[in-house]
Amino acid sequence: MADHWRFPVGIPFTRTVLEKVLSSMKHLGRKFYHTVGGVGLLFLYFLLGSKQAFLIYGALLVLVLFVEMARLKIPAVNRFFFERFSSFIRENETDRLTGTSWYLLGIAGSLALYAPGVAAAAVCFLAFGDVAAATIGERYGKRKIGHKSVEGTIAFLVAGMGAGLVLVIAGIAPVWWVMLVGVVVAAGVELLPLPVNDNLVIPIVSGGAMELIMRLAS
Repeated sequence: MADHWRFPVGIPFTRTVLEKVLSSMKHLGRKFYHTVGGVGLLFLYFLLGSKQAFLIYGALLVLVLFVEMARLKIPAVNRFFFERFSSFIRENETDRLTGTSWYLLGIAGSLALYAPGVAAAAVCFLAFGDVAAATIGERYGKRKIGHKSVEGTIAFLVAGMGAGLVLVIAGIAPVWWVMLVGVVVAAGVELLPLPVNDNLVIPIVSGGAMELIMRLAS
């Protein structure tokens, strides 16, 4: 097959462009899963109450870990998941846990440790801010900060603060300046090359910062 061809309208189209489109669609699936998963798990908490929500979180975590262990121990299962669900699994997760279990732990841990409004904000920083940082950083990131970018960090701050303000307006989260402290801490954590998955660290640390600042201010 030729490496270069033209659409009938005369627009140049290369195999490289097609590969980029397919790659973007693949990453989009993971980001959609990341955002919808966080919002969905939060929705369960506020809809069903803490007791029922934690039972569901625990059951989901057990199920995810069972699947993960099977995937890591049985090569055929691992191949199956990478062939069928490549949009949701990173290439570097071939021989380690995916971010899903850490995501569940981060959300459940935040809701267990902090006031619901604070925990909801911390989870939204992860669900919206982290996705925005990855999306903008991968596409437009020019000025690097380690493996991350200034552009991605700005996107994290904007998306995270936007989600926080929505929670404030809805009467769920604390005042706006607490959101500001939380999202700045969350964005800072996202920048750090930590050995622990940031799906766990971002909501736990940012939630802790918001709880602390609220207690100091009271």
